[in-house]
Amino acid sequence: MKFETSKITERGQITIPENFRKKYGFMSGDKVLFIEENKGLFLRPARKIDFKELNRILEKTKKIKPRYNLSAGEMDKINEGLFR
Repeated sequence: MKFETSKITERGQITIPENFRKKYGFMSGDKVLFIEENKGLFLRPARKIDFKELNRILEKTKKIKPRYNLSAGEMDKINEGLFR
C-alpha cells in the first residue's frame, strides 16, 4: 500500500500528490467525491455513475466489511478494485 501526506490550507484545500493524480485520473478542474466509511474518508474523481452501478458498489462494500472484519488498508484495496 502506498501513502503520502498533504497539508490542509487555511481555506480547507489539499493537494493530491502527483502520482495519485496520474494513477486515478484526477485532472485540473475535476470535482472530487468524498466517501465516508466507518474507518476513514476515501476520495475519488467524481464521475457520472449510474445508480445501478452505485448500488452494486455499496452492496459489495456492505457485504464484505462486516463478514471479514477488514482493516482500513484492506478496504482501500477493495475500493480501488470497485472504483476502476
